[in-house]
Amino acid sequence: MLKKNILIILILLFVYSSAYSQNIQQKTFIQEKIFYEYCRTELKENKFNDAILHLENMKKNVSNIYFDKIQINLIYAYYKIDNFNMAQKNIEEFIRLYPNHPNIDYIFYIKSLIDISLDKNIFLKIITIKNYKSDPIYAKRAFFQLKNFLYHYPKSIYIINAKKDLFNLKQRLSRYNLEILKYYFNRKKYVAVINRGEEILQKYPETSSAIESLNYIKQSFIKLKIFNTAEKISKIISINKI
Repeated sequence: MLKKNILIILILLFVYSSAYSQNIQQKTFIQEKIFYEYCRTELKENKFNDAILHLENMKKNVSNIYFDKIQINLIYAYYKIDNFNMAQKNIEEFIRLYPNHPNIDYIFYIKSLIDISLDKNIFLKIITIKNYKSDPIYAKRAFFQLKNFLYHYPKSIYIINAKKDLFNLKQRLSRYNLEILKYYFNRKKYVAVINRGEEILQKYPETSSAIESLNYIKQSFIKLKIFNTAEKISKIISINKI
């Protein structure tokens, strides 16, 4: 009889302990949800530094259910305050942990936006030169990232913005190449002018730099005394009313 009573007591203790544990977990989940929504409010109010502080604390202690959401919001917040190193660090970690996440398109899109911002920052740091004359290393990287983005995520909600960003990058890169073309032309390196001009026409045909490069190509053929080709280019210019 005594053994039976002990067994009943043990069962009751186990049930109570299990219920108590579930209650604690439920309370923790509710607290995390409330705090997460509070962080979201801070982001909406552009309180990015406060949101980062709170999200980073959550990231240390939070259960797995909110980890991906916290990281997405951290990426956004770090991007908004121009802390691109931390944004990129979180991006790489997110891609490694969640390669098939439903919001992975957003992560790759914002990754390209970071490089666009870095490209613009080069200009801001060197006020004495125009943006199109600065090193386009980040612009090139963003260009290829956006090309891949359009290919892999054609149904993304960010596709329209991505196309606009890509067009702006084409303008940026084509202007940079046009400056190189002008440099060659001023130094009478006409073959280099023609090669660079053809590259602009192939890569960025819809830009204003492509149109302008045709005139330099025509003049280069004239300087090289290749008049037939120069005449053909002149007709193309005339047809397009350049």
